[in-house]
Amino acid sequence: MRGLAVALRLARRDALRAKGRTALVLCMIGLPVMTIVAMAVLLKTSQWSDREALPYTLGHADARVIGQAHQAIAQASPLEYNAMVDVPGQSPPDSGRPWTTQEITAGLAARLGPGTRAIPINDTAVVTLATAKGPRMLATVEVDLRDPLAGRLMRITQGRAPASPDEIAVAPSMRKRGIGIGSTVRIDDQGMTKRVSGFVEDPRAPRVNKAVALPGSLPKSAAAGDDEYLVGSPRPVTWQDVLALNKTGLGVLSRQVVKHPPPHSDVPTGSAFTMDQAGGPVVVAMAVAMIVMEVVLLAGPAFAVGIKRQRRQLALLAASGGSPNHLKAVVLAGGLVLGGAASLVGAAAGLFAAALIKPAVLDIWGVAFGPYEVPWALVAAPVVLGLVSGVLAAYAPALQAARMNVVAALTGRRDQARGRRGWPVLGAVLMVAGAGLCLAGARLWHEIGAAFGAIAIVVGCVMIGPWVVGTAARTARWLPLPLRLAVRDGARNRGRAAPAVAAIMAAVAGLTALAIGGASDFAQSRTEYVPKLPMGSTMITPPGGKSMTFRADVERQLPGVPDIPIQALPGQSSPCPKDTCPFLELASPEMAGDRFVDNVVGGAREARLLLGRDDPAVTAALAADKIVLFSDPEPGAVTINGSVQIWDGDQPQARVLRTVGGLPALRTSTIASVAAIVPPHVAARFGLPITTEAIGIDRADHRVTRDEQHRLAKRLGTTDEPQLVYVERGFQESFALPLLILAVAGAVLVVGGSLIATGLAAADALPDLATLSAVGARPRTRRLLMMSQAGFVAVLGSWLGILVGLVPGIAVARPLTIDYEGTADPALVPHHGVIVDIPWQLIGAIGLAVPLIAMIGAALFTRARLPTIRRLTT
Repeated sequence: MRGLAVALRLARRDALRAKGRTALVLCMIGLPVMTIVAMAVLLKTSQWSDREALPYTLGHADARVIGQAHQAIAQASPLEYNAMVDVPGQSPPDSGRPWTTQEITAGLAARLGPGTRAIPINDTAVVTLATAKGPRMLATVEVDLRDPLAGRLMRITQGRAPASPDEIAVAPSMRKRGIGIGSTVRIDDQGMTKRVSGFVEDPRAPRVNKAVALPGSLPKSAAAGDDEYLVGSPRPVTWQDVLALNKTGLGVLSRQVVKHPPPHSDVPTGSAFTMDQAGGPVVVAMAVAMIVMEVVLLAGPAFAVGIKRQRRQLALLAASGGSPNHLKAVVLAGGLVLGGAASLVGAAAGLFAAALIKPAVLDIWGVAFGPYEVPWALVAAPVVLGLVSGVLAAYAPALQAARMNVVAALTGRRDQARGRRGWPVLGAVLMVAGAGLCLAGARLWHEIGAAFGAIAIVVGCVMIGPWVVGTAARTARWLPLPLRLAVRDGARNRGRAAPAVAAIMAAVAGLTALAIGGASDFAQSRTEYVPKLPMGSTMITPPGGKSMTFRADVERQLPGVPDIPIQALPGQSSPCPKDTCPFLELASPEMAGDRFVDNVVGGAREARLLLGRDDPAVTAALAADKIVLFSDPEPGAVTINGSVQIWDGDQPQARVLRTVGGLPALRTSTIASVAAIVPPHVAARFGLPITTEAIGIDRADHRVTRDEQHRLAKRLGTTDEPQLVYVERGFQESFALPLLILAVAGAVLVVGGSLIATGLAAADALPDLATLSAVGARPRTRRLLMMSQAGFVAVLGSWLGILVGLVPGIAVARPLTIDYEGTADPALVPHHGVIVDIPWQLIGAIGLAVPLIAMIGAALFTRARLPTIRRLTT
């Protein structure tokens, strides 16, 4: 321990003496630590813990309950009170009957004692508010905020909470739409009006447009979920109470249970839902390994240069009786000191950065994080990671110091660079094995297999790095003088050049693989894109799917443009303003999510709008009063029996209300954004209401511009849902931003690594530069030499990285573009096969433009004046 203390003291003095190199190592190790710590703190802070969320979930209540049916249930967990699993064999005859407030209050009082009371709450309601600037959709909470149980659920910023069914409190953003306290607003298209009593906001999402109304005062169509209840009881609601209430069909979230969770053994077996997260630790382990390798490869040359500056000091230590282990301890102590200092400084900077980002997120995006929390275990991990990285980065230079020629160091001569025999062969074997693992593992283990293969390739390339640098020097004879000096200097100082090349190579390989995988995935999306409308046509759907009188707004924004009202019979996805709504199902419901309307009532004009052309077969069928079914490639797959079904509220069962027979139909495999077109004479036979559910604009009449689309969306209040004013323009997504991010990341890594290597080379090559000055070299020769050194490291590392990244990038394209849900089922394999898209622009920029930037940067930051130093002679 006494020897370790001396080594640490020497390391500390050397770090203070070489301030530039110390700052460089602190940045290389500290920046990753700072980033990881800041992300860990922000992730922990952004997630509201169960205890922190209690005031905004329970208010001042002791529990929150939900009852769907009178059937025994098992909660998914003590916290997931609204995720239930039915318990078979414990259902009374009337188990499907919904709960009432009186029944819930009586059941709770019987279990929790006299004085128990419950108030209803529903936070799944959505309404459309008519304003002076067009309709606006708001998420609405139905609860009486005047009741003490509901305290802290919402924040009244101005005015007061609703006190009667004809009042409503709205979001503060409604002021911009001409709504003030005391204003009268219209709800939905049913003519319901309410008076604004105040402005309200959600404490956890202040910028989300919400409104508050008393329970039962909103239209039935606005309430999308089951009513829940806030419960106040004379005593805490224990876990045993929760289990007892579960047997009656009530799901319970208890304040007492959240604060004092039950042991796992008390939770009923089979009630908890689990998720397969087996791949998570593997991905984290690979990410940690790549970060450590990157830091070690970048910081290693700095320690190698430090050893060369300490050669005389270490040689004197050896001449005084120090063993090779003592020399190794001194160098490793430097890695320990710098790694520890960088980790602590990085962790402190990360904590401070997270504290600054937290309020900025609220100001910029309106997202309220929870209380500032520091996950000390997650913070300690990157600190230890940085410490280990510093020691590992100093390990190879420590071995060099232990094998140092003491006489050569004392006389100022350089040791001859010696490569490790066998490492290039082993590296080549690893690269071949990694390539095979990439290609075979992508089929067997999908992205994980390709990732492991990529790591093997990168490690193999790191092992052959010194050999590649030495081999490149053999071509130096044909290069200009600055390049020849730079290449030979790199080969002579492989301990400095090879790790920098390997670090750039590893970074570029990862970016190349990500770019190929992302570009291939994007190309798949472009290939599989199916237009919803003919190119240039427009479909305008009213907000919230309500049948509103919005045609006048469309005509006002597009004067003189012919529009086509899309009338429809109620379908499975049609709005339902009542508890039960009859609907007509004429086609298979699998494609319902891609439809604008289910069952259009119309003729040739509507067909031309939806198909973009006049189809003689469709026109003739509609003229003959035949129903036209779209996207039905298999005749007989859908039975046309004219059955009208009734959907019983939110229950998944449906029953046939009546059947209308004798309905001729034309089946067509043509893809359209509707299920069917029903001629008006046939539609009248069903006896169902026909409503206008959308407005269409044929491309032959007018092509809506982007500016017109934006004005329409703003007028109709659908800016939060831009697809409601849909203009078919084909595949509009772009991969330019991800490619730009990858290009910037690659430029930073390549330029940073090149400049680091160039700076270390400049510090290490002062004697050579002095020799150049002594033999009459011009001042610009130094700048050209530094440019050549930066270009040599950048080009070699970039080109190797591109070659290494091509194999895993191509391999990962298969699971990304073919294997759906990780299965090789031929039925799920798309028709296009494997898609491999190599972004040659990005690769060319990294391979050519980025090294040029590194050379320019080296020239700008290099002094043209050559140094004059004292040289030792022998």
